[in-house]
Amino acid sequence: MFIKYVVKYMPKYKKSIIYICKVWSVSTDFKSLNYLSLLLPLSIYSTGLSTKIKRFTLLRSPLGNKASKDQFERREYRSYFTIKSQSSSKILAFLDILKYLNGVKFKVVLQEKNINNYK
Repeated sequence: MFIKYVVKYMPKYKKSIIYICKVWSVSTDFKSLNYLSLLLPLSIYSTGLSTKIKRFTLLRSPLGNKASKDQFERREYRSYFTIKSQSSSKILAFLDILKYLNGVKFKVVLQEKNINNYK
């Protein structure tokens, strides 16, 4: 009897929940980060964050000649986007695609909120 009651009212409960996925991505290759933006549907909010630049100098010779130096820099491109959906399977399918991007690191935060309280 109790199981019938739960199954009967489960769809009503499911429809009142929204799933929010926040994703921060970091890459040293700008092209691979652009591939990520091509995967996103147009309805998803995304933004590019600031680029971190790390510069460092190395001496060319291990001994003596201090005037001979090489300078290098490393750029880290970052972006942020959010996905909102009432279906958790859509978000999980998108997260499954993200693991195939080479050279991109992700930080993912998943939230579950009630639609009545969310706005």
